[in-house]
Amino acid sequence: MEDKILTANDLGSGFEHSAHEHLTRQLRLGQHLAISGPSGCGKTSLLLVLAGLQPPATGKLSWQGKTIDVDSLKWWRQQFCYLPQQPVMGAETVGQVLRLPWHLKAMTSQPPGDVQCQRILEQLAIKHSLDKLISQLSGGEKQRLAIARAWLMERPVWLLDEPTSALDPASRDRVIELLTAEPRISVSVSHDPVWLESCQYQHQMGGHHE
Repeated sequence: MEDKILTANDLGSGFEHSAHEHLTRQLRLGQHLAISGPSGCGKTSLLLVLAGLQPPATGKLSWQGKTIDVDSLKWWRQQFCYLPQQPVMGAETVGQVLRLPWHLKAMTSQPPGDVQCQRILEQLAIKHSLDKLISQLSGGEKQRLAIARAWLMERPVWLLDEPTSALDPASRDRVIELLTAEPRISVSVSHDPVWLESCQYQHQMGGHHE
């Protein structure tokens, strides 16, 4: 099997100010690329291209040596977890949210048991039972719960949009620790200087027209 390498070559969403902002980068397991820049410069649009939710305006993306196109999109979407800035819960209780991908048949593995679910909640300092209603959670708890669900899915690539926007510093540090504990490829959009400092690579956007 091809090595688990994510390759972007001159990839752009069409919202960049110039071709200098197109993404060209090769990422291996254990590496984290942060996309940074001012609001409105196209960071989230580029992340949507990576997630196959928006077609690229230029360039191409490949995973394990296979180009991501219309024919391979379904396969590609089974390789990554996408975490939008507003976390999608999709169920009424903490336990249901954690097991939602299995309930929706998006995962073919065995759903995580209660002990496994509780362990990841503890790692992210979510001090609730699996029966806790989502409606009673804060924004930061929901953001961490979405990260806990992604961790349980054990997919090799994570795409994260402003993953620390609702988190206090201690919670952010826990997420950084969790993200670096296992070898996965991460691409995130962030303004957070501490988060950016934790990443191996940065892709700066928001230049002026030339």
